[in-house]
Amino acid sequence: MIFTSIFFALFFLIVAVFYYALPHKFRWLWILASGIFFYLQSKPTYLLIVTFIILITWYAGLQIGNTTSSKKGWRFYFLAIIANIGILVFFKYTNFFTSSAVDFINFIRQKIFSSTETITNSLLINVIAPLGISYITFQAIGYLIEIKRGNHAAEKNLGHFATFLLFFPKITAGPVERAHNFLPQLKKVKPFEYNNISCGLKQILWGLFKKLVIADRLFIYVSAVLPNAEHHSGISLIIAVVFYVFQMYADFSGYSDMAIGFAKVLGFDVMSNFNRPLLAKSVTEFWRKWHISLSTWFADYFYTPIAIAKRDWGMWSVVYASFTTFIVLGFWHGAYWTFIVFGGLQGFILTIEFFTRKARKNIRKKIPAFLNGLIGITFTFSYFAFSLIFFRANYLTDAFTIIKRIFTANGPIYMENPSIIVFSLLGISFLTLVEVKREYFNNLFTLYDNKNWLIRNCYYCLLLIIILTAGVFDGGEFIYFQF
Repeated sequence: MIFTSIFFALFFLIVAVFYYALPHKFRWLWILASGIFFYLQSKPTYLLIVTFIILITWYAGLQIGNTTSSKKGWRFYFLAIIANIGILVFFKYTNFFTSSAVDFINFIRQKIFSSTETITNSLLINVIAPLGISYITFQAIGYLIEIKRGNHAAEKNLGHFATFLLFFPKITAGPVERAHNFLPQLKKVKPFEYNNISCGLKQILWGLFKKLVIADRLFIYVSAVLPNAEHHSGISLIIAVVFYVFQMYADFSGYSDMAIGFAKVLGFDVMSNFNRPLLAKSVTEFWRKWHISLSTWFADYFYTPIAIAKRDWGMWSVVYASFTTFIVLGFWHGAYWTFIVFGGLQGFILTIEFFTRKARKNIRKKIPAFLNGLIGITFTFSYFAFSLIFFRANYLTDAFTIIKRIFTANGPIYMENPSIIVFSLLGISFLTLVEVKREYFNNLFTLYDNKNWLIRNCYYCLLLIIILTAGVFDGGEFIYFQF
């Protein structure tokens, strides 16, 4: 069920109306039932897997929190963690590991033993990963870790815990919510508040604009050029790469805006996921602003424990933790070498920034603040755009072809439909204008939250008209649904 579909709009309207009509003590049941219905729209049998995750995580949490035996607590903790990771690895990475092993064996046979026979991978499985499996398991693992650390108590109500993992706005692509933030809200009485409805609908509208007007229109040009790099000029490839950065941002942040907005309409505050990352002045700052819920999850439960474990290495512990974290983060996106290279590129530049932080600070003192900021934003954007070439490519050879042709292929700009480029540029310009205004001039005149009722609502109507007239309504799923 896609957020931009009419079916989802009707579904959410019914959910919201009945939610506020029901007494408080029954509302969590309605939210849980809505989440189950939402999940059943993908592949119903996979609900059994999610049910298993819910049961084992909830039970292990109780045992960890209630037992006085440290040994027994650790036993349940590790069993539940291994079960969650095992399910994730099986569905996302079985083919990658078996195929890589078979390719390595074939390489050895050919290079060392001069064999002409090729072994095929008989272990290939043809499965589709359960909807939102990464986000569900990450939230479950985070919940267990926080209980083990003693930061919050285990949830005794199985229904409440199931509602936490199956809260439908965040199932498919996050945010990766924390239990200690969500569960107390589930127990709190939520009266119908106009402000929640208003703020939620405004965020949903902005998310729809980013997805339908910007991301899905950029997709048309990007999908025509990047997968067919051998037929396009360098300038066309550069345009497509830049467009892909904005497509990725508008698509994913648009989804997050909508998810947060739907939750807000129901009275829930979930984690923010983006904070104008394309205006970051360094890659380090970028990753504090991009996919915040996942970045902070990896920082809390992966990066920090590694850095602490290797603290005897001094500052090299930070380097080791950064590289390891981003390699794993890249691998999380998919079982392809392109994603691993993407993660490695992030770890590499973060290491460079870590070792040059003092030198860069001294240089900044000698450069005007505006120029320094512009240089930082330009470099960060360019480096992220370069790394996304690997993220977007199906194979490493495809990525290298794109990079090579950017510098060597002459020719005209690809413009089969000039209006696509024109509307794409207009969408990017409007998005950039809004982002810059919010980042640097947020207290100046605003349309979004203008105190004047007429100005404020004219702006909303304008956005809605643009969505209905210029939106691409057959653009398909959100990019991050596949992860």
